[in-house]
Amino acid sequence: MALADNALTTLVRLKQFNGIDEADTSQDFKLGFLIDSASQEIENVLGRKLKKSQYTEKVKGNNRLTIQVKNYPLWEVDSIKINGSLVNESDYAYDESGIIEGIRPWGASGLHYGISNFMVQQSKNIEIAYTAGYVLPKDETEEEPRTLPYDIEAALFSMINGAMALTDGAAGLKSFAISDVRWEWDKDYMRSILPSLMQHRAPRF
Repeated sequence: MALADNALTTLVRLKQFNGIDEADTSQDFKLGFLIDSASQEIENVLGRKLKKSQYTEKVKGNNRLTIQVKNYPLWEVDSIKINGSLVNESDYAYDESGIIEGIRPWGASGLHYGISNFMVQQSKNIEIAYTAGYVLPKDETEEEPRTLPYDIEAALFSMINGAMALTDGAAGLKSFAISDVRWEWDKDYMRSILPSLMQHRAPRF
């Protein structure tokens, strides 16, 4: 089976990690399903997409000099529009963390109320088109090698092996259902995995 676009490892790498002969295809569907499911779960935990790709995101102006996109590392900002108007490239700078700094505050959009002229923000008025994320193992080339941190892939392997161990009555998953892609992890088991993942979850500003 073809892996999902956001799969964080390959079938060959998972087999090598577990000492499974590459010629043995008897578990390929199960392993591929678990790769896709665990990859999605990791993205859910981190709250961002990991694959290097082009993204378009709408954010609310905050009247501060900095705004932040959800996905990183941020490689390139293609365009920024405020209320539909294109922002000049010379009016902002950015770094890999996903923070974009403007030469003036990123204005909010909304309606003003009351004597204090308090503004109730109504919309995500800033649209950002950008390229961000890691080169995944399945996407690497000689010109562009993988950049996905190895501890994220290691966490993926741990989750998959925990799911596979469930069928043997071992610790790992508390429950798992292929029918609805539902994961319920044993808390003690997850404590050994989460620290390596959470260091890749950036604080939001």
